[in-house]
Amino acid sequence: MLFPLGTALGLLGVLLWPAYVWGIWSAYPGPLHARIMIGGFLSCFVFGFLGTAFPRLIGAPRLKLAETVALGGLLGASALLNLAGYPVAGDAMFLLALLAFVGALGMRGLVRTDLPPPAFVLVAGGFACALAGVTLRILSTLVPEAFAAWVPRFAALLLHQGYLLLPILGVGAFLLPRFFGLTTRQQFPESLTPPPGWGRSAAFAGACGIAVIASFALEAGAWMRSAFALRALAVVVFLAREVPMHRARVAAGALAAALRVALLAVPAGYLCMALWPARHAAFIHVVFITGFGLLTLAVAARVVLGHSGQAALFDRPLKPIYAMLVLILLAMATRVSADWLPAIRLTHFAYAALAWVAGVVAVSYTH
Repeated sequence: MLFPLGTALGLLGVLLWPAYVWGIWSAYPGPLHARIMIGGFLSCFVFGFLGTAFPRLIGAPRLKLAETVALGGLLGASALLNLAGYPVAGDAMFLLALLAFVGALGMRGLVRTDLPPPAFVLVAGGFACALAGVTLRILSTLVPEAFAAWVPRFAALLLHQGYLLLPILGVGAFLLPRFFGLTTRQQFPESLTPPPGWGRSAAFAGACGIAVIASFALEAGAWMRSAFALRALAVVVFLAREVPMHRARVAAGALAAALRVALLAVPAGYLCMALWPARHAAFIHVVFITGFGLLTLAVAARVVLGHSGQAALFDRPLKPIYAMLVLILLAMATRVSADWLPAIRLTHFAYAALAWVAGVVAVSYTH
C-alpha cells in the first residue's frame, strides 16, 4: 500500500525542478526536494518493504491495516507540511512516523519466534541514524546557537545517507544473493538465541556500519577525501563478502541487470567522490539516482511481481525494466554533468527530473 504513495511523492519531489526552472514554482527547491525524496519517496518503500518482510522473518504478526494507513498518513503529512513551507513541522511529523514504525516493529520483536538475519543490525543502525539525524536537524534549526557548525551537516549525512545506505546493505545481504544465484551467509536455523556464527556475522556487519558512520563524522569535519574513501571501502568490503557478484553467473533478465547496476553504482559513486572531492555534490547523485533510487524501483518491481503471482517474469527480458534502466542512467548522467555546465545547470536539473519521471512511468508498465 505504501508503494503507490511513495511513487506519487517521488514524482512530486522530482517535478519541483522543472516547475522551478520554468517559472511554475518560485522558491529554490533544493532542500524541499531532499526532504520529500528521503522522507516521502524512499521512506514509503523502506517502510512498505520492511513492514512486510521483517515480521515474517522473525515469525511475528504482520502489520495491521490501521498501522499501515497511519504510517502512510504521517509520511504524506510530512511531505505536505514541507511543501507548504513548514520544514520544522514536516521534520517533526517524519520523526513521529519513524518512532511509530520502530515501535510497531519493536512490539513484534517482543513476541518473535526467531532471530532476524545478523546483517539486520545495519537496519537498526539505519533507523538510529534517521532518528538522530532528524532530531538534531530539528534542534539545530530551533536553537542554532546551541550547536557547533558541523552538527547540521552531520545530521544531514545521518539522515540522507546513513538512514538509507545501512538498511540497503543489511537487507541486501539477506535478499540479493538469491537474485544472483548465490548462497546467502545470512541463513541460520530458527532460534530465539544466537546460533553459532550469528554473532560473528553481526559483528562484521556492525563494524562496517560503524565505519560508514565514522565517515560521516570525517565529512562533517571537512576531511572530505578520507571520508569518501572510508565509506567506499566499507561498502566494497561488505558487498564483497555478503553479495559477491563477481562470483555469480550473469543472471538472466532485466531485473537482474537493473539490480547489478544499482549495486555497482553505490561504491562507484563514493569512489568518484574520493577521487574528486571538490565534485562530491555532483557524484553523490550517482549514489542517489542509480544506487538508492534504481535499487528501490527494481526491488519494488520484483516484490510486486512476486506478490501478484508473476514470479515467472523474474528472469525475462522485460522491456519496461530495460526502459527504466536506460532512463534512470540518463537522469543520473544529466544531473551529474550539470555541475560542469554552469550556464545551463538548472535546465539540466529539469531534464534529469523528466528522465527520472519517465523511468518511473516505464517501470509501472511491468505491473
